[in-house]
Amino acid sequence: MPNATVGTVLQTTEGAVIRVTYKDSQSEYTVGSDVPVPAYVVSDITLLKPSMAVVTIAGKQVDGSLVTNRMIAEKDGVKPPI
Repeated sequence: MPNATVGTVLQTTEGAVIRVTYKDSQSEYTVGSDVPVPAYVVSDITLLKPSMAVVTIAGKQVDGSLVTNRMIAEKDGVKPPI
């Protein structure tokens, strides 16, 4: 699916019904209440803990070290999407 814009969100007994718009079309998705919905937020390195799942894209430097300017980290047991 291409990038979309969330239009409306309705709460139902089956979960949230999200209507999205993309190009000249619309779709509806039901998201169950047990489905985690991750969000990107600004944080700092103090939230990283041993054995935590993370995703990052890093560039290799001339000396062999890796450098990144962003990282997606696990929070409250919800692992980042891969």
